[in-house]
Amino acid sequence: MTGQFENKTDTVILIFSALAVLVAGTLSMATISQDRQVDPFDSANPTQRAEAAAVAGLDAARWHIECHGRVSSGGLTPKYYANGGIYEVEWDDVNMTDSTVMVRSRGDFSWGDDKHYEVNLESKIKLEFLPSHNQKIMDAYYTGHKNINQPG
Repeated sequence: MTGQFENKTDTVILIFSALAVLVAGTLSMATISQDRQVDPFDSANPTQRAEAAAVAGLDAARWHIECHGRVSSGGLTPKYYANGGIYEVEWDDVNMTDSTVMVRSRGDFSWGDDKHYEVNLESKIKLEFLPSHNQKIMDAYYTGHKNINQPG
């Protein structure tokens, strides 16, 4: 009698194992066949690279404003971004009533001698943190940039 019981148990385990393999295979195929978004950091598209650099400029502005308690207008001179692009960013005075600031960022990517791609972004950023101190020593650093909307 125990031999018959073991055969039924083995059969049930075999069926569940086969179903598990089928489900895993179906999920794998579904994942492989999904349309994947191209990461602009790794993109071969130069416009996407310029856009990724501009977005990095927005992030850098937020970091500088929040880290240094910068509530007056300022900006950063052009900085290299890891994907080969360059960003330049500037911001207005912080609106202290709602903790927002208007930020403009230009992403730039050059491909070859005469191929030049540029993306300009403007965003109203909600600040999460402003320290109580304001580092006056940084004024020269943040005001020594040129206006990114000016040619040249």
